[in-house]
Amino acid sequence: MVDLKMVKVTAGEYKRGGGDLKDRPDALPRHKVTLTSDFAISQEPIKYDLFAHFYLERYGEKPDVENYMGYVIGVSWYEADEFCRWLTEKTGEFYRLPTEAEWEYCARNSRKLGLDRMCDLHLREWCFDWYDVYSEEDQIDPAGPDGGMFKVVRGGFLDNPERFNTYHTEVWMRASMAPNYRHYPDDIHNDFGRHNIGFRVIKGQPAVTNGRQVTAPLSLHVKENPPMGKIRGDVPYFRKRFLFPIPPDTASSEAIRAFGLNPLLRHHNHSPGFDVAPNGDLIVSFYSSYWEYDAEVGLIAARLRYGADEWELPDIFVNPVAVNDHAPLLFTDSDGTIYHFWGWPELENAFPFQFIYSKDSGATWSEVQFPKFKEKAEQVMRQPINTVVHAQDGFYYLACDVRGESASVLYRSKDLLNWEVPQGKTPGRHSTVVELQDGRLLAVGGKNTAIDGYMPQGISGDRGDTWEVSKTPFPAMSSGQRPCIIRLQSGRLFMCGDFQNKQGQRPREAGPDEWGSYAAYSEDEGKTWKFKKLWGTQHKKQDANQLGGSHTIGYAVCRQSPDGLIHIITSNNRPSLHLCFNEAWLLDDAEPTIPDDQELMYERAAKLRDVETYTEKYENGQVKCVYSGGFAEDGRFLLHGEERWYYPSGQLMTECTYEYGVRKNRYVHYSELGDKIWEWEYLKDNTAVYKTYYSNNQLKTVGRYRSRIAEGWSETYSPEGKVTARFLFDNGRIIKNE
Repeated sequence: MVDLKMVKVTAGEYKRGGGDLKDRPDALPRHKVTLTSDFAISQEPIKYDLFAHFYLERYGEKPDVENYMGYVIGVSWYEADEFCRWLTEKTGEFYRLPTEAEWEYCARNSRKLGLDRMCDLHLREWCFDWYDVYSEEDQIDPAGPDGGMFKVVRGGFLDNPERFNTYHTEVWMRASMAPNYRHYPDDIHNDFGRHNIGFRVIKGQPAVTNGRQVTAPLSLHVKENPPMGKIRGDVPYFRKRFLFPIPPDTASSEAIRAFGLNPLLRHHNHSPGFDVAPNGDLIVSFYSSYWEYDAEVGLIAARLRYGADEWELPDIFVNPVAVNDHAPLLFTDSDGTIYHFWGWPELENAFPFQFIYSKDSGATWSEVQFPKFKEKAEQVMRQPINTVVHAQDGFYYLACDVRGESASVLYRSKDLLNWEVPQGKTPGRHSTVVELQDGRLLAVGGKNTAIDGYMPQGISGDRGDTWEVSKTPFPAMSSGQRPCIIRLQSGRLFMCGDFQNKQGQRPREAGPDEWGSYAAYSEDEGKTWKFKKLWGTQHKKQDANQLGGSHTIGYAVCRQSPDGLIHIITSNNRPSLHLCFNEAWLLDDAEPTIPDDQELMYERAAKLRDVETYTEKYENGQVKCVYSGGFAEDGRFLLHGEERWYYPSGQLMTECTYEYGVRKNRYVHYSELGDKIWEWEYLKDNTAVYKTYYSNNQLKTVGRYRSRIAEGWSETYSPEGKVTARFLFDNGRIIKNE
């Protein structure tokens, strides 16, 4: 006999959601929800003793979970779901987790219904649904999508109430978490994965999901095997691009909304992760915030499609709601698997990092993977840096900051599941790491550490257990700066950073007599370095007078793509930048006049060879995409001609036209019903008009960019077609509204 008190709930309707568009947009827009069937809900969360009884009967052992005032917490979503199946078997009546809509309906009426602890200060509760953004349309018995990455959690924030976070327990507050998140029972050294999420149950009808998958924009329009080019090695090549437009980058929340962009995008996009997908696409991931450690900070991502000249608009990528997401790191392994690491710095008992992976250039991603440690991990900062090394000894080395000192640690693993903590630490915070040809590890600098005004470096021959420290020729860095080191295809080492720190200080000793930012290379495994001033860099976004008034690449990350191009992604600029060049430019000793942006930022190709049309298909034989392209005189592959993408049903998804990699005329994205979702209109005067639409095909917003920066009037519309607001932009900032 199962002792479980259930409370009857009568069907009804209510207005779901709450919050504000700037700071708490997750529960918006508000919309009507109708629940058509009566159901019963447990009066209180499931008790520890009942869960322990289930676990012993189901698995033959005591559960590794927590007992909080008699209630079970620390369970995964999968365990909560299995408990419901067990309860159904025991009673002969159907039990499941409450849908998010049912939970909020009950929470809004909890006193009337006599329900306990629905918004308890210390308890959170799993819901049935995969997390997805709310629809503007009214909903009937919503139960979320068929699949996703995170399950809904209700009852309040998950992060600690430190700095900018407070415990919010309003009935409309949303949170989410990976369904497999929990402590490893055999980890006797660490409390990683212990949490305060429990659950209650519903007795009623099965929940019916809406038939769709949660798909991040990053996963759209991913080609499988485009033709690969190779940049010529005898002619210097250099390009500069604005990574993100303004807005959303460095723009107010009002400006972001005026352009119809996702309100979860914020103005401070920092600490980039970056790598090259097997299909040649470039992928970046940033954390996006108003305040660095706010629980609403999420990870955004964007893609530069292989052969295209302009980055796609950024959008939310990984965002367990009510958890601060931080320090993304992208790494593409030799087998083509892309790994995306990041940290949860404000979540109590969070793992040092977690990751997802993709085996199809980011078209699909795994569920969240959590590391298992063999020993006690101390001084955990939960902040990956910018490099992963898959070394000759078979180990993966992941560089992460440590708490309490200016140092970094190289966690190591042979299978990416079981991890070891080395005995030693590098001599700098934000250390960037590369493997030397003899198998030793070289960790360079970071910030807020120096030897005579220069970055330190450490060399380890014992997998990071000890480090031999010495001075480098690189100027020391401080807050807001992060260098990056990689090995080039030629075998040379490559390093990028700033010539001066935030205070505008440079080493007093003889060294590079430059200001701004550098690219450097070594042909003798880091014993000596040759410097070159980076072109196209910009001032720090908050204050152009910082760094002695010089330019910066901020938190940088660099990689080399298979076509031979070297890429640097910057942050702390307005906007963030993508710098791209070949080794011929790096090795060129000539001192030409540095070109201005008019020359650096525009595609110069005027002729293509071997232009062909390519077609890719879904497994069902339906055409997925048709595109054309050819090879420029410098060896790069560029898209050229019409491109069309289709849904598996055959419905047109997206259409655009390229000319030497540059989009022309119109770029339109449609729903599977054929309605416009968004549209770009490219004009001849280097301006572009961006439009978004309601589900009834009515204009929602119209915004205008010049060279990726908002300029001129933007308008927002009601679903009925009336102008509700107008904003005048100048250089990306609102100067007038009406």
